[in-house]
Amino acid sequence: MVRRIVGSLDHFILAISRLFNTIGVSILLVMMFLVATDVFLRYIFNSPIEGTYEAIELMMALVFCYGIAYTQRHKGHVSVNLITCKLSEKKQAIIKCLVSLISLGLFVLITWQSFLKSSVTFDSGETTYGGVGPFGHIPISPFVYLTSAACLTFCLELLVDFITSLTEAVRK
Repeated sequence: MVRRIVGSLDHFILAISRLFNTIGVSILLVMMFLVATDVFLRYIFNSPIEGTYEAIELMMALVFCYGIAYTQRHKGHVSVNLITCKLSEKKQAIIKCLVSLISLGLFVLITWQSFLKSSVTFDSGETTYGGVGPFGHIPISPFVYLTSAACLTFCLELLVDFITSLTEAVRK
């Protein structure tokens, strides 16, 4: 029963992680086009796109956060096992379980604070400091909400990792 629930949760989270990763890659492509266009206009016509720097800052936060859950799914984050590789399989499984739990706890706090920050930026109407042009005074709150949603997806990936490592530790 638990295995079936975890399996369904796992498929749901994988779909969200893939979607967020696709969005992140798409944003990265837009960023590349925007920077290339800005550089071209700056050096050829001496007329850069106003506010490009602010737009790139906001998009960069999304690119990072939207790829983090998918990277976790495929175990693409840096991991150092210099000491743990010398331990028994049971101890390795226990350490993996503890690391997953600590990571989950940390990112639950980050996600919670991100959602609080989203509310504050929405209520205050905070915008970028850009001047005139297409990217002047962009509201920040939608980007913080989107980043919070991506952090929540990462938390769900960490939850699946924790449950998987816990069952592995119990089994060994």
